[in-house]
Amino acid sequence: MKQTPLHQYHAERGKLAEFAGYEMPLWYTSVMEEHLAVRNKAGIFDVSHMGRVIVSGPEATNFVELIVPTSTAPQSPGKSFYTLLLNAGGGIIDDLIIIKTSENYLLVVNAANKAKDLSHIEKLSADYKVNIQDITDSSTMIAIQGPEADQALQPLTSANLGQIKRYTHTSAVVGGSRATITRTGYTGEDGFEIILHDTGMQNNSIAMSVWTDLSTRAKPAGLGARDSLRIEAGLPLYGSDIDDTTNPFEAELGWVVTKGKTGYIGSESLARLSAGPASKVRRGILLQEKIPRHDFVVTSPSGEAIGKVTSGTFSPILKKGIGMGYLESTHSKTGEDVKVVVRGSPAPGVITKPPFYDEKLYGWKRPKQ
Repeated sequence: MKQTPLHQYHAERGKLAEFAGYEMPLWYTSVMEEHLAVRNKAGIFDVSHMGRVIVSGPEATNFVELIVPTSTAPQSPGKSFYTLLLNAGGGIIDDLIIIKTSENYLLVVNAANKAKDLSHIEKLSADYKVNIQDITDSSTMIAIQGPEADQALQPLTSANLGQIKRYTHTSAVVGGSRATITRTGYTGEDGFEIILHDTGMQNNSIAMSVWTDLSTRAKPAGLGARDSLRIEAGLPLYGSDIDDTTNPFEAELGWVVTKGKTGYIGSESLARLSAGPASKVRRGILLQEKIPRHDFVVTSPSGEAIGKVTSGTFSPILKKGIGMGYLESTHSKTGEDVKVVVRGSPAPGVITKPPFYDEKLYGWKRPKQ
């Protein structure tokens, strides 16, 4: 299995497991404790396993316009944005963050999809004057998430974190390494993701120093908490909630498709799909008791099968089972009662619009103290 530059720390303190070909920490203390630390204070995640690919060259903007449905040219340098790679049929190859600088585009893709994404991108790049550079192994990526994320990170950089707005980024020095600091994350909370460019598997001393320093002000958290946090926030996971058989509209990700944009991969298919209602849609489900899990059947109150759960967990905030899944459009209205078949027993639930938590108390929208 592959290892990240922070593997030694994880091996000494965490419960490890295989994820996307990497040996990664599931937790250090407990999923519950780490989850609540992120919601109430700050937590740190090693996300170095995620792919990082630079697209540069004189036709970089035209090329990125080709591969994603989100308009790229109007975005100013310093912006970061969430978008999708699509196939010709409009199916989702991957979801990703694109970081636009004055010189290039940095694509952050899912770890399990990096090889597939690279193959897709490189094949399409043949007719463009662009350079594709995979910097995954020569850099380290750390997420600092939670209402106290800025307090945890600020001692390590002279950059004014308060001036970095949500979904923007800056270049700075963090702990002695050139770094990209972007105000993004996948927990529902405010926070940052930092890419340390002068570190990697062959030179991890700075990365270890940065992580160790951060751990004195933010709680190290593993994949378990990362999953429960993103489900509470209603954020999809590739391979569970979205894949190349789902399109942006049924996945409730149509907002990344820039209205009126044409000529990108999948644009003709999306034009046809947008002309009519989707037959199924991704929805949140809240159970009063029991916990929904992947592939559990969702039924109407009368017992008619209307969909399946794609992600499910126990919410440490609500102390209830929550999940996401695809439901028939005719049975997808927020507030409707449903049942989830949990090990042969129908459990009552209600269709709920994520995030599942009260946004006045949790998440990036909460009022600043």
